[in-house]
Amino acid sequence: MQFILIALAMSMAGIQAYAEPIDSLAAVVNNEAISCYEVSEATQQAYRQMQQSGAERLPKKSLLFKRILDEKITKALQLQEARKLDIKVTDDDIGNAIANVEERNHLLPGQLQEALRMQGIDFDSYKSQLKEQLLISKLVNIAVRAKLQVSTEAMREYYRKHLANPKPVREVRLAQIFIALPPDPSPKQVAEVRAKAQAIYQRLKNGEDFAQLARLVSESPDSAKGGEIGWFFSGAINPRFEPVMNLPVQAFSEPIRSPSGYIIMKVLEERWHQPENMGESYDEVHARHILLKLSPSASDAEETLVRQQAEQLSEELQDADDEEFATRAREVSQGPSAQKGGDLGWFRRGQMVAAFEQAAFSLPAGATSKPVRTPFGYHIIRVVERHHIDPNSFEAHEERIKQLLLNAEMQDQLPRWINSLKAKANIRTFQCPDVFLSMDTRSITTNRLPTEVMMMLEGWRKAWENQNIDRYLSFYSSHFVPEKRFGSRNNWEKRKRALIGSKKYIHINLSDFELISATDRRIELRFKQRYESDTFRDEKMKSMVLEREGENWKIVREFI
Repeated sequence: MQFILIALAMSMAGIQAYAEPIDSLAAVVNNEAISCYEVSEATQQAYRQMQQSGAERLPKKSLLFKRILDEKITKALQLQEARKLDIKVTDDDIGNAIANVEERNHLLPGQLQEALRMQGIDFDSYKSQLKEQLLISKLVNIAVRAKLQVSTEAMREYYRKHLANPKPVREVRLAQIFIALPPDPSPKQVAEVRAKAQAIYQRLKNGEDFAQLARLVSESPDSAKGGEIGWFFSGAINPRFEPVMNLPVQAFSEPIRSPSGYIIMKVLEERWHQPENMGESYDEVHARHILLKLSPSASDAEETLVRQQAEQLSEELQDADDEEFATRAREVSQGPSAQKGGDLGWFRRGQMVAAFEQAAFSLPAGATSKPVRTPFGYHIIRVVERHHIDPNSFEAHEERIKQLLLNAEMQDQLPRWINSLKAKANIRTFQCPDVFLSMDTRSITTNRLPTEVMMMLEGWRKAWENQNIDRYLSFYSSHFVPEKRFGSRNNWEKRKRALIGSKKYIHINLSDFELISATDRRIELRFKQRYESDTFRDEKMKSMVLEREGENWKIVREFI
């Protein structure tokens, strides 16, 4: 469905018409709308960033628009999947993420909001985007990363090759351009994708910018960052990409086939790590805890109450096993680890506040502490396991090796998972009007057609095309008035049922929309309607009046 402004004044049913740019559907993703306006706005921002970065060759605006739309479709699918799995992002999650951003940027707590304001970024919008990023990150960890496994044999082999005999190690920062294969591709589809990858490779050889091409054509979530995927050590990357690790800085590979598509990689920069003296051996503790928070301004009476609650909990859990302790932590702990049963993982001395650390390292495995007071409140600590670590041993590096090898496996599995989401989804894209492709959103009024109206019109068109007669009729108001030639509403409905039900197929296309008039409860539109069936073809301008009934918009008049 397409909405195109025709800049002229019209008169309809005695009402003085006016014309203004109105929003359109860029895509519908499982019944969720993506509007042309929001894609245009994001595209304009990306284009400005390219200009400011000094890019010599700027992409065609239409290609960049298409790339941004694909990113929004992918994002919509991921957020829908997160809702389906009931994944949540808490206020604490957002607060912790903001604190991490402030720390990385050397800002004091609370300074991020002012820093964003000085850059013209609304803090509430920033938090909303941050929430979506955290939600997608949690989803990927649950749906993809948590299902991956790395064998002990593979980790020991990595240790033997790369860490057992310390030597200078090269680490490289990589970027990629990924062209996806469809699920279970045919030989023809493989050949087509391979040819597309080869064409992109040739464009790179001809001097086109890698990051810019990645933003335009790469079908991986990292495309918005110019394809950058991070730093990698030799051995901590999928074996098929190992030759890339030997490329010089700024060199790129030929297309490499993977199970999910073809990948071109580029070495952006390198850094060398000298062998380290790993130091003396040390103890590590794996612990859980239950935290009862205490405000710094708490009164003596409030602290006494919290301490008594902690003492009671500690007494009840002295003989509890690990599963029971984890269950109680999920129920009552007020710390960020509550959802994980209070699990803090492994830590050594110097990683926790002093009082907490002293208590944890004084307990044997399986023991539960008395209440421990820290600046955060009262903790009940349970030590799950203890061990002694030689910093040069496999055990000391095991968790790091595991994460490196998981990251390597994610290079294959993440694009494959995203492709599976797309394959299962109902995605329909539309041609946006030229006013949006111009990417000058300042020329587009903010009084745009409501998204629910766009979705209502698309639902009406789709029901008609699918010959779902009851669904089609449901878009008409109970006080819909048909044209006089039908005589009555009943005659009109009988005629529609007969006509729609008798066709072998129907194709409907709507375009060239004009907004005639609009209020909060009534909208008048005019548009071009192309109709095609096995027996008839027609193209004409149609006028339609919509009114809001409760939460829905209904058709009350339509005429040629």
